[in-house]
Amino acid sequence: MSVPAVPALSRNRVATSVFFTVQGFAFSLLTSKVSVIQKQLHLSDGTLSILLAVVPVLAGVGSVLAGAAMRWTTSAAVLRVAEPTVIGVLILVPHTRDLGQALPLLMVFGLAVGAADATMNMQACGLERRYGRSIVLAFFGFWAAGAIVGSSWGALGSAVGMHLSVIYLVAAVIGIAATLYAGPTLLPDVRDETIVKDAEGRLPSVPWRPMLLLCALMTLAYIGESSVTNAGSVYLTKGLKSSDSLGGLVVGAYTLGQVLGRVRGDLLVQRWGGVKVVRAGAALCVLGFVIVVAAAGPYMALAGFLIAGAGLSPLVPQAFTTAHANDPGGSGVAVARINVFNYLGFLLGAPLVTGLWGAGVSHREGMAVPTVMIVLIIVLAYAFDPRRARPAGAAAAGTGATPPVGGPETVPTLGS
Repeated sequence: MSVPAVPALSRNRVATSVFFTVQGFAFSLLTSKVSVIQKQLHLSDGTLSILLAVVPVLAGVGSVLAGAAMRWTTSAAVLRVAEPTVIGVLILVPHTRDLGQALPLLMVFGLAVGAADATMNMQACGLERRYGRSIVLAFFGFWAAGAIVGSSWGALGSAVGMHLSVIYLVAAVIGIAATLYAGPTLLPDVRDETIVKDAEGRLPSVPWRPMLLLCALMTLAYIGESSVTNAGSVYLTKGLKSSDSLGGLVVGAYTLGQVLGRVRGDLLVQRWGGVKVVRAGAALCVLGFVIVVAAAGPYMALAGFLIAGAGLSPLVPQAFTTAHANDPGGSGVAVARINVFNYLGFLLGAPLVTGLWGAGVSHREGMAVPTVMIVLIIVLAYAFDPRRARPAGAAAAGTGATPPVGGPETVPTLGS
């Protein structure tokens, strides 16, 4: 693989960090104002639930389309269109007055989010391949930081009496300007130029089989995360009888935990390897959920959510890294595939917990369900060994296989 000079890689890395930050910023701005948009569009709770399910479904479609587009274009080209679209939709949403006007915008938002998620992770994994060491967790830290800034800006705007259209307009101007500035310095092409094509000019195929367990674990992780972000505030306000203001801090506490976990996460992966870091993180996440379930009051539960966020923080970045190792040509197809499963987990997580509550299960018992999901990740963390995903023969010289980005890994059996 022809590796760009270090200054060029540094510029690529900064640009990718900008896109991760803007994505978190835009996504949190929209999701934190769901109740305001619901009132604006006069939506019932049932209609809102359907609408919220449509967005991740379309995001999955957008991710698949982005992966397919890699046959004839680059991740940088797609990302430079998708991300400004995500942030640009915010300008129009406050001016809709009914579901008929809002639905097309939210459909565009979903497709663009999926395409942006897939391609910015392609950029991150492509850079990590060139650096030869773990750097992906830091990008996700920027996403989480952007989410905190976005939700804080939304809360501040509401507190001083800004109309939603003004809040979103200011955010969109900043976000679009940032992506337009950073776009030209994205990694031009994440593909590995040393890969030999077949007689028909095709790159090596990306097999599904080595990715299946990884995809399942990605789904479990997002079931846990979705349970926190969608049902955590309800758990505090109804299960622990806290105030609405404290309930509103759940996502902030969880996201802060993710930021803290990702600040030094790459160094931990470089020293101990992805499998050990993911397994230890999942164990920490289980501890966080146990604290949440056993909490005597809201403050203890918030501490548990923060710990859970820190514990789960390395899992998703490492899933993308491992998936990228399954892509011998570095095309980004494997990254686009596994990205779909985060939306599947998002779709399953909140309905699972709230559905149990609706069926009469106590709030504590319902919130214990994600804990079981994370325990499975501890057991199956060996799936995060990049060498397990790497196609046979990829370790040979000149194949462009992803270099190890952590310490030595072994592939244990379930009994080891």
